[in-house]
Amino acid sequence: MRPNTDDSNNGDPDDVEVVKSQAPPAGSASSDPDSTNTGSSRDSRRGETARKPTIRLEAPGTGIRDTWKAMGPGIAAAMTGIGASHIIHAPTAGAQWGYTLLWIIPVAYILKYCAFEFAHRYTVVRGESIMDAYERIGRGRGQWPLWYLLFQSIANTFGTAGRALGCAAMLWAAFPFLPLSAWGILVLLACIAILWTGRYAALEKAVKLCIIVFCVAVLVAFLLRMPPPGEYVANLVPALAPAGALVLLGAMFGYFPTTLEISPMQSNWAVDKKAGMAMVRHLERQGYRVELAPNYLRNNFKLFKRDMNISYVVSGLTGLAFLIVGAVVLHPIGLVPESSEMGATIARMYTDTFGAWVFPIIIAGGVAALFSTTLTYFDGQPRIFQECCVRLRTSLDTPRVRVALYRGFQLLWLIAGSAIIIGLPKPVIVIQIASVLALLFSPVIFWLNIKAIKDNFTTPQEREFLPSRAMMAWAWIGVLGLVCICVWIIGWADLLEM
Repeated sequence: MRPNTDDSNNGDPDDVEVVKSQAPPAGSASSDPDSTNTGSSRDSRRGETARKPTIRLEAPGTGIRDTWKAMGPGIAAAMTGIGASHIIHAPTAGAQWGYTLLWIIPVAYILKYCAFEFAHRYTVVRGESIMDAYERIGRGRGQWPLWYLLFQSIANTFGTAGRALGCAAMLWAAFPFLPLSAWGILVLLACIAILWTGRYAALEKAVKLCIIVFCVAVLVAFLLRMPPPGEYVANLVPALAPAGALVLLGAMFGYFPTTLEISPMQSNWAVDKKAGMAMVRHLERQGYRVELAPNYLRNNFKLFKRDMNISYVVSGLTGLAFLIVGAVVLHPIGLVPESSEMGATIARMYTDTFGAWVFPIIIAGGVAALFSTTLTYFDGQPRIFQECCVRLRTSLDTPRVRVALYRGFQLLWLIAGSAIIIGLPKPVIVIQIASVLALLFSPVIFWLNIKAIKDNFTTPQEREFLPSRAMMAWAWIGVLGLVCICVWIIGWADLLEM
C-alpha cells in the first residue's frame, strides 16, 4: 500500500507561522552541503530569500489524532508484509510443519527491526532519502551500493511474478473461468494501468477496508481456533528446522516482516510525506528560510517511532495468527497450499471456522492484500531503479528521462514477470525462490543503513538522534544473524547437492 503523500501533517496552515524578519533566527535549520536537497544556499545567491519571508514550523502534536495523521511510511512498509509472507508462507508453514517454524516470525521481526527503523530515522532527522547516503558511501568506490541495488531491482522480478501469482490464485479460487497465468498477467497489467493513470487514490480506501476486514477475520479465527498456549509457546524458542523445511525457513526469513529493500522505499515515502526535516529541506529548496519551534524535530521523531512500532506489532501478531490457524485447521488433515489451489486452500482455514458465507470476504481481503503489495513494489522498486540510474549518470536526471526510466522498468517487469508466470505457474514455489533471493540481498542493505546513520549524523542536532549503543549492538546482531542464516541456507544447499 503506498502511503498518502499528503503533507498536511507538517504543512497545515495552522502549523506554519510566517515571521517578518528576513534574517535567519538562532537555531534555525541550516542546509547540509552534502545533502541532495540543499537548494537554499544556491537560491540565496540568486536572491530568492530576499523575496520570500521566513517560515516558522511549529512542533506537531503528539496526541492520538496527531499520531493517526502522521502514520504512513510505517503502515506502507507493514502492508507490504501483510501479503506474500503472511498469506502464503505462514499458512504453508503451519499446514506442513505445524508449530515447528513458529519461532521464525518473532526472530525475523527482531533481527530486521533496526534496518527499517534506521532508514526512516535517517529521513526524519536528515530530511533526505537514505539513497543520498548510499551514494556517499559509494564515492571513490565505483558507486557499488547503487549498482548493487540496480541488480537487486532486476532480481526482484521473481518477487513481482510471485506476488502477482499469489493474487491470481485468490482470484482463481473465486473466478476459475480464466487460467491462473491469465489472472497473473492481468494483475501486472492492472498495476501499470493504475500507476500510469494515477487512479490509485480511488481504490485506496476500498483496498484498506478489505485488508482491515481480512486481518480482523484472521485474528477472530485465531481467537476461535486458539489452541492451549502450551501447544505452541515452546515453539517460539529458536530451534534447528527439519532438513525438508530449509527452503521454507529461508523464504520466511527473507519475507518476514517484509523484504529489506523496502527500507530505502520507506525512506523515499517519508520524503514524499515531508516528515520531520524533509519539510524543512522542501521549504529551503523553494527559497525560504526556516525557523523551527523548540520541539519540532523531537515531536516528529516521536510520531515516526509510533508509526513504525504500531505497524510493526500489528503486522507481527497477524503473521503469528496466520501460521497458528494454518497449523490448527490444515495440518491435521494434511492439506498444504500449492499450485492453483493455493487460494482455495487458504480460504478453507476460514470457511471451516466461520462457514461458507465468509468465503467472499476472505477472497476479497486476500486479493486486496496481495494486490496492494504487488502495487507497492511496482511503484517503489522502479523508483529505486530510477534513483540509481540518475545518480550513476547525472545526464539522465531530467523529468522526461526519469519518467522513461520509471515506466520502462515497469514494462520490463511486465514482460519478464509474464514469462515467469507462464513458465512456472506455481505461486508458492515462485514466492519461495523470490524470498530466498531477498534474504541473500538483505545483509548488505542492512549494513548500508547502519553506515548511513553512523557517517551522516554529524551536526549537534543530528547527533541527539543517534541510536543508543544498545540499539547499535542490536543492529549489528541483526546483520550477523542474517549473514549466519544465509550461510546456513547456502551450506545446506551445497550438502544436499553432494
